[in-house]
Amino acid sequence: MCEMLPTSKQELKSVHGMGKTRIEKYGVEILQVIKNYCEENDIEVSSDVLIFEESKPKRKKGDTKKISLELFKSGKSIDQIALERELNTNTIFGHLAGFISSGEIKITDLMSKAHHSELKKIIPTKTFENLSDLKHQVDNKFSYGELRLVVNELSKN
Repeated sequence: MCEMLPTSKQELKSVHGMGKTRIEKYGVEILQVIKNYCEENDIEVSSDVLIFEESKPKRKKGDTKKISLELFKSGKSIDQIALERELNTNTIFGHLAGFISSGEIKITDLMSKAHHSELKKIIPTKTFENLSDLKHQVDNKFSYGELRLVVNELSKN
């Protein structure tokens, strides 16, 4: 780093030991130290290189799930939320499933009543080690998410 004096996150990537995670955690601070050092010692750096990229403000842990919940409550489907938030539909499904225990979401908000009642009858008759094992034993119309919801519900009863 001392020899190369990187002035951008891209240049920082070429420094041995600086991977994506370290650059995200410490990159801005490291680049600031290098910039200050270069200014104090009259070391010319390329002025056409953008030294600091806008860093996205970190979200608090619970915020992303709450955002999904609010969008769902506003009438958007899981697919619409996933598209809007640029996340996987399974991620959104997981966000919303987390609100079942608090009562903010009902299990039948995330799956049809028919699938729910069918799975409540089928699952207790099956012997399985994990969801994948169960998935192979039931009709393909049931998603992993639906299976997980009903298995969790049945295990609490």
